[in-house]
Amino acid sequence: MAKQQADYDVLIIGGGHNGLTSAGYLARAGYSVKVFEQRGIVGGAAITEEFHPGFRNSVCSYVVGLLNPKIIKDLELNKYGLEIMSTDEDNLLVPDEQGGALMISGDEEDNRRQIEALAPGDYDNWVKLHQVLEQCADVVRDIVLETPANIGGGLIDILRLAKVGNRMRKMDADIQH
Repeated sequence: MAKQQADYDVLIIGGGHNGLTSAGYLARAGYSVKVFEQRGIVGGAAITEEFHPGFRNSVCSYVVGLLNPKIIKDLELNKYGLEIMSTDEDNLLVPDEQGGALMISGDEEDNRRQIEALAPGDYDNWVKLHQVLEQCADVVRDIVLETPANIGGGLIDILRLAKVGNRMRKMDADIQH
């Protein structure tokens, strides 16, 4: 069988947001790219779908909030119609089996009342958890765009690991465990 010339430099399996981001950067760098997606729609967690008759939403819309602004700028996503709609406050709805729900919003006193009704004494733990997650997110936001260190690499990789370790060390001592 004769060897055929490849039509593409890179094949990407999966047309979710990560696959599309990779394809965008590779295409920008001059590579010809083909993306394969099993579903009839690309976008993965970033797509908007009807989750209940008459109700459309990005089923993982919180993930879009994690989309680094550098990626939006680099790939000129606004030019292609990206519009991120956000609320002024974080909202979290946790329904229960009895038809009730815990609705966390920007109203601190209402959040306290609801959490204390479900788990007396736990509101302060909720606040602490939120602070821990914010600190972790700050570290992850910074390192996610960096080239990962090669564990068996040389001095540059050791310095890269030390930089990440230093960021983690600066987090509050009580959340490092």
